[in-house]
Amino acid sequence: MAIDKTVNLVGILAGLDTSTTLFLESLRGDRLKVLLESQNELYTPPDHVVERVTKLYFDSPELPLLYCRSSLNRIALKTEEYECLAGGILPIGVVFHQFNDGASIKKKKITVSKVISPELALSLKVCFDLVYQKTYEYWIGDRHIGFIREFYNEESLGRI
Repeated sequence: MAIDKTVNLVGILAGLDTSTTLFLESLRGDRLKVLLESQNELYTPPDHVVERVTKLYFDSPELPLLYCRSSLNRIALKTEEYECLAGGILPIGVVFHQFNDGASIKKKKITVSKVISPELALSLKVCFDLVYQKTYEYWIGDRHIGFIREFYNEESLGRI
């Protein structure tokens, strides 16, 4: 993918309020894969949170497109959603679209910022430390599923 298309892709992702996973899969014509780096449950009454860290990739987990950190409200998850997420093999967007009407799924309070982070660059396996951080609330109908942070840059998105 040419750099001007990649830069444009950064802008498209910044404003995207639908599934990032399904959008990227439509561009590539292939399924994204997940490398689950960690998934832990934190229970501090009244909160029960599933903390999940993943890399999404097409060709190799060593060349991810996205690095994601999610904090999901366990109580808001349907049993089948939770079980599928616990398996750790599907991206969040695929899981929720599998069990819900896509029109009911929304990203709210989207913010995008640029961060200089050698740690994130290392996680993405990119040369440049400038990384975009997209943060948003994830909703399905009236269920507040949680918060998701996606990290990417032009180099990582060039792997499409």
